[in-house]
Amino acid sequence: MEKNYLNRVVWVVLAVVLVLLGLYWLPEIKIGDWTMRKVDLLADLRNGAASVEPTATGTAPNPDSLTVAQKAALKLPLLDGSRLTHDQQGNVVTVEDSIMSALAALLPQRKGVTSIIDMSGGEPGGMTMFYEALAQSDSRTVRIAVLGDSFIEGDILTGMLRELLQQRFGGSGCGFLPMASPATSSFRRSVRQSSQGWSAHRTSDRAGYMATYNNITGSYFNGSDGAWVDMEASGANYRHSGSCTSTSFYYLGGGAMGSVTAFVNGINSGSYSLSSNDPVGVVTVRGNITQAKWQLGSSAGIVFLGASMDGDRGVAVDNLALRSTRGYHLTDVSDRILTGFNQVRPYDLVVIMYGLNIAFKGRRNFGDYCKRMDVAIDNIKRCMPGAGILLVSCSDHAERGSDGLRTMPEVLALNQAQKRVAINNRIAFWDLYSAMSGVGGITGMVSRGEASSDYTHLNFKGGDHLARLLYDAIILGYENR
Repeated sequence: MEKNYLNRVVWVVLAVVLVLLGLYWLPEIKIGDWTMRKVDLLADLRNGAASVEPTATGTAPNPDSLTVAQKAALKLPLLDGSRLTHDQQGNVVTVEDSIMSALAALLPQRKGVTSIIDMSGGEPGGMTMFYEALAQSDSRTVRIAVLGDSFIEGDILTGMLRELLQQRFGGSGCGFLPMASPATSSFRRSVRQSSQGWSAHRTSDRAGYMATYNNITGSYFNGSDGAWVDMEASGANYRHSGSCTSTSFYYLGGGAMGSVTAFVNGINSGSYSLSSNDPVGVVTVRGNITQAKWQLGSSAGIVFLGASMDGDRGVAVDNLALRSTRGYHLTDVSDRILTGFNQVRPYDLVVIMYGLNIAFKGRRNFGDYCKRMDVAIDNIKRCMPGAGILLVSCSDHAERGSDGLRTMPEVLALNQAQKRVAINNRIAFWDLYSAMSGVGGITGMVSRGEASSDYTHLNFKGGDHLARLLYDAIILGYENR
């Protein structure tokens, strides 16, 4: 007679279900910055309930006074010191969102465009002077610095932004380049760069980076005698990057002696002394340039920054991406070097777009970020008084939880912190997260082949897409200035 094991199977299944249900009550397990996902068999049932999203440190004042419907409408995590108010529809919102919405309502609207919100009131630090500069682009160079991390590395997003602006306002060349960069040498489309003999030091390095040489690019280089950097313009993907009218070589001054030789389109264009007493020295060669090479004769302890390929008028866009950075190096750069760099390469707009290395899993407190950005923005305003400042919010990043793919709550909390920074410092703000949400968010971009399967980084197709959204925002502001 065969034994009936059905009862045992039922008990085993029941035991497994009870264990899985019990795992929900385990405390959060963290290893460094990594947090283990919570097991929640009842996630779908919980998602149907009206509740506030997981919050950052700090809670809404008098939360008991909120109705269930108001709590359900409050989707963004709160930060320390957050205050709540109501929008015109009676929904509970943060004060930051209320201010942003009120200012956005005063701006011209265009379907599919997420407007740039300018908190400057026309004072330095906003978009007014930048728009005025664009109106003069037929007679001078309008220069934009885009500071970011691996999200824009290799000229992703900035390559198309540069091309669109140069189509509209003129200009040529790929802008500023570090002496050596793995991204530029391997996959950047706007220029083919190769180099030899340089020792790189980046602010993201755990050791060896000297604060004395800190600068807006976040990196500097030592070069051996004979070190060289070769830049060949490429117009295959971005037509206006295919040639330029000037190439420049940048180094930190201070009286040290050295020399560099320029080769333009393969022809020796002369040797130049590197002996500037200014904070930042520059050597420039002009012509009809498709390829430029700079080679050291002697370096004698000089610290080097990079080289560039530019036009003499129109728009220039510098991609100053630095992998793994949070942008905190901007708080420590000396006035002398920041002012000196701005003297030889003056910017009309500084775009700040960090986020990948700030909104990491499990982070709930962005108070330190806000304080550091306050200092960084004050430094830029003081040392680069002719530049507008545009803070771009953290992009959408998704994580897979028990309820499927969703935007990381840390991204939403950082978004609120960045709005607060923009408001407190009276600069401009562009909500990249909202712009991405309008095209399906990062999950929609992955499904269209515009972003990688890590649901974080863009590819060139996605970068070009977002560049058009930012370009549209800039043009909307410019045409209604």
